[in-house]
Amino acid sequence: MLAKEVVVHGIKSVSVEGREIDAERLKPTECLIETQVSLISAGTELSRVFGLKKGAAYPMRPGYCSVGKILKKGEGVDQAGEGDIVLFSGPHSSLQIYDYTRSDGGILHKLDKNTAPEEGAFLMMCWIAMNGILPADVKLGDTCVIMGLGTLGLILSILYRKMGAKVIAVDPMEHRCALAREMGIRHAVDCAPENQADAIMALTGGRGADIAVDASGLSACIETCVKVAARHGQVILLGSPRADHTANVTPTFNAIHMKMLTVIGALNRRYPYEEQEGSRLCIKRAMRYLEELLQEKSIDVSKFTSHTVRPTAEELMLAYDGLMNRKNEFTGVIIDWR
Repeated sequence: MLAKEVVVHGIKSVSVEGREIDAERLKPTECLIETQVSLISAGTELSRVFGLKKGAAYPMRPGYCSVGKILKKGEGVDQAGEGDIVLFSGPHSSLQIYDYTRSDGGILHKLDKNTAPEEGAFLMMCWIAMNGILPADVKLGDTCVIMGLGTLGLILSILYRKMGAKVIAVDPMEHRCALAREMGIRHAVDCAPENQADAIMALTGGRGADIAVDASGLSACIETCVKVAARHGQVILLGSPRADHTANVTPTFNAIHMKMLTVIGALNRRYPYEEQEGSRLCIKRAMRYLEELLQEKSIDVSKFTSHTVRPTAEELMLAYDGLMNRKNEFTGVIIDWR
């Protein structure tokens, strides 16, 4: 069986290549999946395509937000059956043998029959965003600052608002803030990075935020989160810092100490897929809740998706360039394999 897959050979060097797949003898935890759609990651993926990730190895096969149909499965796979539509953390490929026990994300989630494939692909991003709220101690009426209004920041703003928090969302790009306001985030502030702390403190009456979340992956935004956090506040690091950043760290460390802040790393590996003894927090439970929000349009995928592309090198590079350099036009990009 011939599969088409996206391969990044180096900086700005992307191709779509054929690869022969032998699915005659699947291992117990393997599935043969025919992909329907996959979502480009504007963080992890762009960092490889544009060389932002220091020490990244090439060639690499990007992608981890894929939806497809299980054509065949090993006897050890009990999360879904043959013919089921699943969300899985496999790379961009038309057809693949996927082993959830060896995948970096480890996700094989049977989608509800009312969840559209495009919603399923965004479900992975919703789950990643949810890691910016699950480890926090959120109380009704808390003030929460979200730094960065890319896909993760927008979703997280919606989730915190549903938790009863007063959300202040911050991004230097006006169109992102306009989109946030359209989604019900009333306090969406577009201003230059050097003015963001002052704007936040003005909106909180000088008190600061109970919870400050960096969803940008920019080290300077993490410094701002610490600066604007209130005494005994929480700082959540959802984004992954990748670019070099030179600064005097003493004021930041001093603020953490003097304000008695709690700083939490919120990588999406914190929780298991299935519920385990001692903790009810798990990916499966979160996915079911998030699917309900997607279906009822509390999180409306159509507002997050700006482009759908075909799996060709030319269209993919246009998408990558748009997501990196034309952020006012490109938000979410779906690859349609059907």
